[in-house]
Amino acid sequence: MPSPSGRPRRPLWHWLLLGGAGALGLLVVGIFAVVIAFQVLTRGNPRTTLEDFYSSLENTDCELFMESTTDDFRRVTGLTSCESFEETLGDVSAIDYRVQDRINRQGYAIFEVTETYSDNGEAVEVELRYYVRRIDGQWDLDVIELVAEGGEPIT
Repeated sequence: MPSPSGRPRRPLWHWLLLGGAGALGLLVVGIFAVVIAFQVLTRGNPRTTLEDFYSSLENTDCELFMESTTDDFRRVTGLTSCESFEETLGDVSAIDYRVQDRINRQGYAIFEVTETYSDNGEAVEVELRYYVRRIDGQWDLDVIELVAEGGEPIT
């Protein structure tokens, strides 16, 4: 049946097809939004990894230490098993630390940390650089570097 303007009206199936295609497009966009939001919300926090590392030292928590460090880090430090971890760190007292700076570089979160502890009753302050690496969606401590006095800051 022609419309008042003289052009034929579109059939109902035409409008249903357009509506279905539009709904499918919105569904695809919605799925992408959910996937992206999930990845952003579950990517973890490198600062939490640093806190877990210090907590594992303070509480001699081998499981937390293993979860917060990379295989390479444990191999280099010789702390590859819970036995070696507990033997080496069994008498560590509390270590205070302050994060001075954080920089993100190519898959790493690099923390400049001032660590303070007691050695034979004398307070010792050390400047360290922690490289926390993102591997398989999880942040793990990969390298600790001693910062020399007057050393170049990471920019």
